[in-house]
Amino acid sequence: MITKTINDIKLTVLNFINSNRRLKLASASSSQDYRQYHLDNQKNYRNSFNFENSIIPKDNVDFTLNGFCQVCKETVPFIVDFLYSYEVNGRLTPNWRERLVCPKCNLNNRLRAAIHLFNGTLKPDLYSKIYITEQTTSLYNHLKSNFSDVIGSEYLGDSVQRGHVNEAGIRNEDLTQLTFQENELDFILTFDVLEHIPNYQTALAECYRSLKPNGSILISVPFILMNEENLVRARINNDGVVEHLLPPEYHGDPINSDGLLCYYHFGWQLLEDMKSLGFKDTKMLLYWSKHFGYLGGEQSMLFARKT
Repeated sequence: MITKTINDIKLTVLNFINSNRRLKLASASSSQDYRQYHLDNQKNYRNSFNFENSIIPKDNVDFTLNGFCQVCKETVPFIVDFLYSYEVNGRLTPNWRERLVCPKCNLNNRLRAAIHLFNGTLKPDLYSKIYITEQTTSLYNHLKSNFSDVIGSEYLGDSVQRGHVNEAGIRNEDLTQLTFQENELDFILTFDVLEHIPNYQTALAECYRSLKPNGSILISVPFILMNEENLVRARINNDGVVEHLLPPEYHGDPINSDGLLCYYHFGWQLLEDMKSLGFKDTKMLLYWSKHFGYLGGEQSMLFARKT
C-alpha cells in the first residue's frame, strides 16, 4: 500500500534531477544485434545495477525517487513500493517496471515510457487515428485527453457484440478478430496483452491488416532479451483445454479480478513472426534512465511499421 503521509512510514527521498535531458535509446532487430550490443555495454549494465541496488532501503519500506515525468512535464517524487517484488541474490527488490508510479498522472515506469516513446519515436499528430487495447486505465484517459481520435477497448468475451459497447461504455474487441476496416488505423498501442493470447500470431496479423500503409505499432510484452525462442508457459491442446507447461502465471487485469493467464514470455522469435507478416523497421527499443525513472535494468519495447 502506498504511504499517505510521511508519518505513516519512513520515506527515503533521492534527488538527482538535471533539466533538459533526452532519453537515450538503442535498438536491435535480431538476437545477434542484441548480443553484440549487450557485450559492448557491460560497464553500463554494472553501473545501472549498482545504482538500483544502492537505493533500495535495507528495511524494505516504501520510498520515493525524484525524477522527471515526461507525461506531466515536471519533476515528481516517483513512488516505489514492494508490490510485485522479487528476490535478486537473496535481496527483496522492487518490481521497477511496474512501480515507480507518478503521483500526478498515476502511471508507472512502463506506461510513462510507452507515452514517451510513442510521442518521441512514432510522432503522432493531434488527428492521428489511434487504437489502444485498453479502455479502463489512466493511460487510455491520458491519450483520450491529448488526441482527437482515440479508440480504446477491453476484451469482454461474448457478453457484448464485438465492436459494440456495454452499459458502462466499454467497447468489446478481440485482438484476434478486430472489427476495424483494412487500412483504417494510424497507430496501434498494445501493452502487456499479447502474452495472454494463445494464438498471438493471429492477433499480430489482425493488427497488420487494420493499420494504414506506414502505420505503426508499439508493443510491450514480457521479453527475455537473451532468448531466441519464445518461452511457452501454457498452450491450448487439441481438446481446447489449457495445458500448463510451467507453473501458472497470472497477471492483473482491470476487467477480470482473477487475473489473466500468461501463455508466453517472448524471445526474438516474436520479431521474426512480425517480419514474416510484412512488418518493416521491426526492432526492439532499448532504454534505461534514472532521470526519467525508467529503472529495472534494460527496458524494452517493440516497434514496427506496416509496409
